[in-house]
Amino acid sequence: MKNIFKIIVLILSLSTFVLASAVEDIDINNKIKLAKQQNKHLMIFFHIPRCPYCKSMLNENFKDKEILAHIKKNFILIDLYTADDTFISYGDFDGNIKEFATHIGAFASPATVFINIDKKVVFKSIGYRDTQGLLAEMKYVATKSYDTIPFKEYKEKLEFESDD
Repeated sequence: MKNIFKIIVLILSLSTFVLASAVEDIDINNKIKLAKQQNKHLMIFFHIPRCPYCKSMLNENFKDKEILAHIKKNFILIDLYTADDTFISYGDFDGNIKEFATHIGAFASPATVFINIDKKVVFKSIGYRDTQGLLAEMKYVATKSYDTIPFKEYKEKLEFESDD
């Protein structure tokens, strides 16, 4: 009887693992289709375990009401914990999160990468940003200012306007 119980538990745990793996897979191509329908960009946030800067961004920025409202209005957020083995599909790329991060140039964490509806990385930021820094990047991308002005100039313009 014990052996039958062990076999049932093993089968259930294996099927749960397969289901969990299938649920975790992310097709960025489908997310881009959704972004196109909603006239938004993708915002991909990469973070790693035991990273104090990643934890700070998660606890400060992604709990800030202004940032959350801006994300809801302008972005489809994809939160990627790089220690997971989640399978990612993006254009011709198929692989895990770490390989995907390298593929799109997110070579350190935390990293925020913005992708437009043409599957093009339009802006990426590597390292910690405080709430105002992240908000400036989000506004830069949401307004598509990346087409006309470098981010440094855009940020200086924002700072100049806020001084008035």
